[in-house]
Amino acid sequence: MVPWKKLRQTLRARIAEHFELLLTTAGVLLSVTLTFAQIDRGTQGLALTFLVWLQGFLIWAVRRHSRLARARLIRKLRVMLQDRVNNQLTVLVGVAELHTRPDTTNAEDVETALAAARAVSQELEGLSLESLRVWERRYSRFLPSFLR
Repeated sequence: MVPWKKLRQTLRARIAEHFELLLTTAGVLLSVTLTFAQIDRGTQGLALTFLVWLQGFLIWAVRRHSRLARARLIRKLRVMLQDRVNNQLTVLVGVAELHTRPDTTNAEDVETALAAARAVSQELEGLSLESLRVWERRYSRFLPSFLR
């Protein structure tokens, strides 16, 4: 990957991560500037009307950004869960294939299947934002671009 592209993606991710803070800070700085500005009454009324409009826009933008971030997080969680469960189901399928062979014992197959089922249960219980981040770092190069 080109270093400039990676830098740009990293910068974009950092800005997106703190989007609400940046917009709120801009709104507060603008309101403080307008409050202490030496302007006449007519212009001050127009500036305050603009400030109210701007604050409404900022609230909308922050809400929209949060909603999109939650939707992206849910998509990532679905892909991660699908990957982890499919890994354990592959073990179960392998055990079922071994069961069709006459040279294996049934007790070992049942124990392997139970262990895989317990692993699926533990994966579901262990889902968290931190486990998502670890999984994302491990498999980031295999993820589609809309999940990065």
